Amino acid sequence: MTRPKSLQVHVSFALAERVRSAAERRDISVSEWIRSLLQQACDEDDLNVGLSTWLKRLNHHAVFTMVGVDALLSGHVDHGLRGRVHEAYVRRCKQLGLAQSTDAGGFDEA
Repeated sequence: MTRPKSLQVHVSFALAERVRSAAERRDISVSEWIRSLLQQACDEDDLNVGLSTWLKRLNHHAVFTMVGVDALLSGHVDHGLRGRVHEAYVRRCKQLGLAQSTDAGGFDEA
């Protein structure tokens, strides 16, 4: 086992008392209590970074799909199909309680 690395932090007297009380209520040392919080914070940060990357990738795929479908609708033999699809989209957004924005499903994409 490797020797633990010591970190130093300066806190107010009131916060120090709260930390001591919290550790005491759990019947663990202040070091254990702080170590567990630091580990949890790092784990949550790693998760948030991963989710953020995943959501960005998903958003890019959704935009690509939206533009591709809009382009296919623009070139369809039935020239009114694109307009009907956009109208259906607006109705569905209203049914689902989603706000209609100018950057989602606009009529000028393809």
